[in-house]
Amino acid sequence: MSIFVVGSTKNIFPEMDDGREKFLVDVPHEGENIDSLNPWYCELTGLYYMWKNSKANIVGLEHYRRFFAKRRPGKDRLTKEDANEILKTHDIIMTTFRHKPNYSAYKWFVESGKGPMLHQFINILDKIRPNAHDKHGQGLGDAFFEYLTRRELRQCNMFITRKHILDSYCEWLFPLLAAYDAEAGLTEANKRIDGYFAEHIFGLWVELAKLKVYDCPKLEIHYIFNSGAKA
Repeated sequence: MSIFVVGSTKNIFPEMDDGREKFLVDVPHEGENIDSLNPWYCELTGLYYMWKNSKANIVGLEHYRRFFAKRRPGKDRLTKEDANEILKTHDIIMTTFRHKPNYSAYKWFVESGKGPMLHQFINILDKIRPNAHDKHGQGLGDAFFEYLTRRELRQCNMFITRKHILDSYCEWLFPLLAAYDAEAGLTEANKRIDGYFAEHIFGLWVELAKLKVYDCPKLEIHYIFNSGAKA
């Protein structure tokens, strides 16, 4: 098992336990990588590297300040043994985020000034995948828009799953992001946007793939930055 805990050299990480390893986005990596795209792709830099380079049978991604947690009360992280046991009966471990009443991810995109970028991405999805093969026969853009208007969604690009499932997701995801980048360009104005798109579309892909999800709580760890740097 290999769980990448993604962060930068400016972040303080909790001690790594069995199965977890740091992935620093602001250092060069050997092997196939998208290091140069990190300002736009965020933790997807680690996701891509895992896809292209990891030989582990079970893989996962967490953040330096956000981990999967045990269900029992307390602040214990999910262990390698816990994850292996869960994956005997489930396809993927994820966490759910619930917005406040009458709010949604779509409203967040609009209120944060990212609405035009989102709509451009949605239009690209419909052009590339005119049929998302869901029960309504929607285009992928329409299906994504509907997903974003819900109160609940999967969060943070966090998961633990088998490597072949990760491979299928990445083969589906990265061409969609590349199509957006080719049309919109990579600019100062749209930094982090590919990471935001992926964070929100991951849950839709899981639904379309009909994966059996284990809904796991997450543990937020208060974090500290070296040299007083801000998030």
